[in-house]
Amino acid sequence: MKSMTGFGDGEARGVSGRCTVQIQSVNSKYFKLNVNLEREIAFLEPKIRSYLQTRIGRGQVTAYVIFTPQEGGRERVVIDRSVCKDLATQFLKIRSWLKLNGGLDMQTLVNTGAVVRKEAVAVSRRPIWMLLRQGLSAACNDLKESQAREGRAITRDFLKQWRRVDALLNKIDARRPKSVRRYEERIRRKVRTMLEGAKYDESRLLAEVSIFADRVDITEEIVRLRSHLEHFRQLIAAGGEVGKKLDFIIQEIMREVNTSSNKANDASISRLAIEIKAEMEKIREQLQNVQ
Repeated sequence: MKSMTGFGDGEARGVSGRCTVQIQSVNSKYFKLNVNLEREIAFLEPKIRSYLQTRIGRGQVTAYVIFTPQEGGRERVVIDRSVCKDLATQFLKIRSWLKLNGGLDMQTLVNTGAVVRKEAVAVSRRPIWMLLRQGLSAACNDLKESQAREGRAITRDFLKQWRRVDALLNKIDARRPKSVRRYEERIRRKVRTMLEGAKYDESRLLAEVSIFADRVDITEEIVRLRSHLEHFRQLIAAGGEVGKKLDFIIQEIMREVNTSSNKANDASISRLAIEIKAEMEKIREQLQNVQ
């Protein structure tokens, strides 16, 4: 079983530069992704989104992806030959016009700031994507380890609460026969009081009362509850992405507990049912963070 909460980071280095990735995930009913990228690699956002959705699954995810190219990788130095030739021509004219001595050297041209310029280098997509994918993979692996640790802690809590619910259910089951007998005796007393002085068939009365008393018997509900609890335990043990299945089983357990409490018409059973529902609500709250 995995939690939706976790944090992972990763790094990759290559000839094109360095990539660092940080991923943070919190609980969400569906997959939601917010990607923070530098402008230079914004063209890779669709690939990044597709990759993260495949690797992560449910959760509200925030990813920070930083690409640092090799030193000087974003710009290159260019000599503008046309400007250089034009400047040289102009300098020579000025020297002749002012009748200056001395020649024209490279330093003079460079100092103008017009001969040498820097221009952006076109980014090659494939090498950068391969580098980013390595960083994303490392961050996703780290995230999954973080989610697994959190998932193991949640599993321990679930099993503890499961044992508590199982013990409460055993108390209800032990109380069940006595509850039915008490209800049956109560009906008999009321009927005999109403029929006091009248002639009636005692055996027929007892049979009818017994049939009516069966309506408060919660044996079937107890059997279904045990089945649901066992299924719940099996899913926890199996692990994987079981959050939605566990949520459905909790709904079924709560339904059977409510039916048992109302049907039994017994104060002690009602109190035990309330305790079970309280434990199940604790599980349901934690379950919102399970994939």
